[in-house]
Amino acid sequence: MSQSSIQIPSASRSARNWFFVGATLVGITFWTNVEDPFNAPKSWILYITAFWLLGWVAFNVKKFLQDSVTRLAIILSGTLALTFLASFIATSDKFTGFFGDYARRTGFLAYFCLIVFFLAGAMVINDQNIKNFDYITIGVGYIVVGYGAMQHFKLDPVKWNNPYNAVLSTLGNPDFAAAVIGIFAVLAFALAVNPRRILILRLLAVPLIPVGLLVIQWAQVRQGLLAFGLGAGLIILVWVYQRQKIIAGVMLLGGIFVAIAAILGMLNMGPLTKYFYKVSVTYRGDYWRAGMRMLKSHPWFGVGLDRFGSYFTQYRDATQATRIDRGPSVHSNAAHNVPIQLAATGGIFLAIAFLAVTGFIIWRGIEGLRKKSGNDQMVFAGFFAAWVAYEAQSLISIDNLGIAIWGWVLGGIVVALSRTESPTSTAGIATKGSAGRTAKNFKGVKGSTSPAQPLVSYLLMTLAIIICLPLYLQDSALKTSRMYRVPSDATQQTAYQNMARKALSYGIKDPHVVVSVAGELAQSGALQEGTNMAEELHKANPLFSDGFLLLISIYEQTHQYAKVIPIRRALLKTDPYDYTNMQKLGEDLKNVGDIAGARAMLPLIDAIAPNSPEAKLAHKDFGA
Repeated sequence: MSQSSIQIPSASRSARNWFFVGATLVGITFWTNVEDPFNAPKSWILYITAFWLLGWVAFNVKKFLQDSVTRLAIILSGTLALTFLASFIATSDKFTGFFGDYARRTGFLAYFCLIVFFLAGAMVINDQNIKNFDYITIGVGYIVVGYGAMQHFKLDPVKWNNPYNAVLSTLGNPDFAAAVIGIFAVLAFALAVNPRRILILRLLAVPLIPVGLLVIQWAQVRQGLLAFGLGAGLIILVWVYQRQKIIAGVMLLGGIFVAIAAILGMLNMGPLTKYFYKVSVTYRGDYWRAGMRMLKSHPWFGVGLDRFGSYFTQYRDATQATRIDRGPSVHSNAAHNVPIQLAATGGIFLAIAFLAVTGFIIWRGIEGLRKKSGNDQMVFAGFFAAWVAYEAQSLISIDNLGIAIWGWVLGGIVVALSRTESPTSTAGIATKGSAGRTAKNFKGVKGSTSPAQPLVSYLLMTLAIIICLPLYLQDSALKTSRMYRVPSDATQQTAYQNMARKALSYGIKDPHVVVSVAGELAQSGALQEGTNMAEELHKANPLFSDGFLLLISIYEQTHQYAKVIPIRRALLKTDPYDYTNMQKLGEDLKNVGDIAGARAMLPLIDAIAPNSPEAKLAHKDFGA
């Protein structure tokens, strides 16, 4: 059966539109009227669009079970969703497990929605409607590249509180921006060399490539360049293979050699070190080791979804804590490697399920390249190459939603396009039937989707909006209170306190928001109320660093040293290499008259950082 004879129901066209538009909005949206202007709005759009797609997937899953490839995608992604659910149930901090850590939002709900996008892509995409992705390539590509260029030239109308270099684009971080630009530069490259696509789009794709690479260079992030090089190299390899298989084989071996040398260079080894090594890669190694220790200590369900930051200090090593240029105060809330992150926070079953889905996409990518030919093969190579670029950067980066959406979308597209076979055709020459034919065991989706499907989709979308609304109101209220300084006038302080409390009036209690409000209350004259909130939060979530740091600050500033000592002693177990905490604990013990206890800190500090300023200060203040 030819692909062109498949009757695509109108509901499928709607699903395609929700799929494309939803992914686009997740990738480019930011909203300055909330405290977290990047990750929060992206997560809300992800929930809303994925819930609509969930209704479509649910009504069409039975039809697509007829196809062996899509059936396997459904089974693997369903298994992955169940392992995420099991890990969420085992997570002690249910809010973080469900929604994710603040300014990340990669908890159970986000990953469930990403899985829905993957399945929707695998089910709704075909050789005809994938042409619409060309407009996404150009539109999203120019937005992320153009906005990054504006920021570099200081033309950004938004005045960001930015600790990084200027290039944030729509992602909020140079690393994330470079990764997405690298992925879209690969897609632009594939579009530019495609003779079957609309000429004006191909012409627009050409400048997107060098300008995108220039913006990546301005962002000072090499991973974007490496991702592009890997993806573009795969496309070139396929093009050469269609013409000279021997030369392609030589190129493949050379590419493998260069890739190995580049990886070694990133690890500060080999002849390419000066080109690829950055000290930040060394820091990533610190996070990877901590993540593997978490998995070893919590093998079945991990430390809790998106709770890497709560456990990092407990599982880091002395190498990380004693780096001269960073010290024990530098923490991380992510492993900077997506497979390690999921293994550490979700456990071995989640890691296996995730790797199974990844391996499945790789298999379908290889099968698609093997079975297709001519221009169809080049089209497929472009999407597979872009997915490979995403996967490459995910090994040294964070699963940020603005990047992750493209990995799951591209993965679904690869699976969808791989289930069609193209007849043999001359490379680059249009031939009759080159649109492809479906796999022999796939009959296509015929007929109309149930009329109940749109109703269910919109009901699910309404549920997502109901979930998002209090999150938006809370983040907006927090943003509003953060815009003002703490007043000194008593009357104004009362108004300020009421404004701060508003963030907690919407029925949800994000730990980050709770500690922020508690701190604002404590500073504005409601000290006891703020202290009580911080104490309750610490009791419920003792590993939440922002919570216990606020409580320590309150106790020490109000000279309640007897109360702070138990917290600092607990940190000796959960942060055994923090010699700063040891020095501060010694000071607190000295303040309550326990000189012997204070001096007991000296050998602990000397064993970790004998030449540190903290060690010198400890010996001066309470040494023998």
